[in-house]
Amino acid sequence: MSESESTVLPSDLYDILDLCTNEELSPIVETLEKSPVSILKITRAFERNAPNHQSYADQIGDEAYRLALMALGRSTSTRPSYAEMLAGFCKQIGFSAKLTDISEDEATLINLFSTQYMSFSLSSGNTQQIMNEASAAAAAAVRGILSSDAWPPFASILLQIIYLRHKLMDDGRISCPEAEIQKNSKQADQAASSIVIQTEDGEPVLALATLPDDKTSEWQDLKSNLGLQNALIPLLKAAQPFMSTEQMLADGNYCHAEMALSYSKKLGHYVGTSKGHSGMVRLDPASVTKLASPTAMLTLACALAEQKKLQNIEKSLDEIKASIKDVAAFQQNERRSVITASIRYLQQIASSVLAGELADEILQEIERHEVDLVRVQEHLTSDLNTQIAAFRTVKKEGWGSGKYTTALAESQGTLESIWNDLLLCIRARACGYQLLCAFPEREARKKTRLQDIINSLSSFSPESEVGSLFDQTLREKLQIISANDTKAFFVQREQTLFKNFSAQTKNIVQNLDSSAKEISERDELLQIDIKMQDGTPVAFRMA
Repeated sequence: MSESESTVLPSDLYDILDLCTNEELSPIVETLEKSPVSILKITRAFERNAPNHQSYADQIGDEAYRLALMALGRSTSTRPSYAEMLAGFCKQIGFSAKLTDISEDEATLINLFSTQYMSFSLSSGNTQQIMNEASAAAAAAVRGILSSDAWPPFASILLQIIYLRHKLMDDGRISCPEAEIQKNSKQADQAASSIVIQTEDGEPVLALATLPDDKTSEWQDLKSNLGLQNALIPLLKAAQPFMSTEQMLADGNYCHAEMALSYSKKLGHYVGTSKGHSGMVRLDPASVTKLASPTAMLTLACALAEQKKLQNIEKSLDEIKASIKDVAAFQQNERRSVITASIRYLQQIASSVLAGELADEILQEIERHEVDLVRVQEHLTSDLNTQIAAFRTVKKEGWGSGKYTTALAESQGTLESIWNDLLLCIRARACGYQLLCAFPEREARKKTRLQDIINSLSSFSPESEVGSLFDQTLREKLQIISANDTKAFFVQREQTLFKNFSAQTKNIVQNLDSSAKEISERDELLQIDIKMQDGTPVAFRMA
């Protein structure tokens, strides 16, 4: 791990333990109390403060580090890093940590010892009980004649700390290392100054800032979107008197715009002032009307929203098309051709539908492809259930485990393929629904379609009945395998499948929710980069 990564990660155990509640610290303290190797129970801090564990969290951290040094066999007084502790734990149980992705190593360790699939993004009422059982299993796994007596308590509390670290990140109590600030937003914030149009409540409606010169080739000709062009040109020209000469010319002809799709419910339109980061510039009523009239703002909002929607649909369709794999069986080839044909048609009509071409024959074709995709989804659902039943019949024969693990891997691979095909099919249906939303009325149909797509996603999620059945079957099969590196291989494959499905589901639902809302109901922040030439916008890209 690079030095920069180690500084970003909340690797210091003290930082984690200091933010935990008494209830969250209790499982760690109980483990240390019961361990004959731990000295926490004879310390004055424990004697005076337990069960108020928060008041002596540093002493709990001291003991965790002391056990880590003993378990790892270190004679140095330097505390090991969080990554080093994870790597040592992985090595002790027989598989190598990746270290390039600490979260994956953490998830693998937890899922090796838990009785069911655990995701850092999922939680249930019995999560702590599952973690307690997993910690006990981890302690048992590291015991050995030649290993340090510190390993059982250290492994147990490290598993609890892994869980707590992600719980704290989910709660926002510590920063998430995976969260990155958007490049363009960061550039806009670092600009010398910007113009911000606000509502009377102080909420930003539109922000404009210059950007450094950009040589990338991601720009789209503004002429390709006349609605966006017609909305941007008058607004940018009206904003120029409020931008300094240095701001307009110093960094080249590029600017970044952020627009919040919200307006004054009290007054029913956009109002506000323009201000710079280095001073306030109050606009007179005439300037406000010219720069940020309700009509101009709503026109730009509509243009940005439709462009964002179009790019989301096009991106989804391109990803689906790229993900469809070649398969041998004719029936599967037939299903693949149905999905491919639907994608090709939706790609052809997406831009025209969102531009307002709402012919009845187009709607009929969208509905026909929905019927075809639902039929494919039903066939894939049947295949998934059949394959899970076949997965359950895989048995170990003889003394060797080579044939068993090969058969298990092949069966798991078939399941993964069906799961991914189901996701592609549902994503294609979601794209069709987004285009359906462009047509007026038909609200009952839209509502029913939306709910059916969401229900379909839920039916194949990690916590669904079929997801739980696959997970429990896999864990039963892995009990026969003694090598933890082999178990880790299967566990990591399951993690990849479920993590991808959950991430794609979240993205699909967000796009569905956005498509169903009117412009005035949305609250997201839309961002666009604009390339200028002689004071006129000529190209754009959605940030």
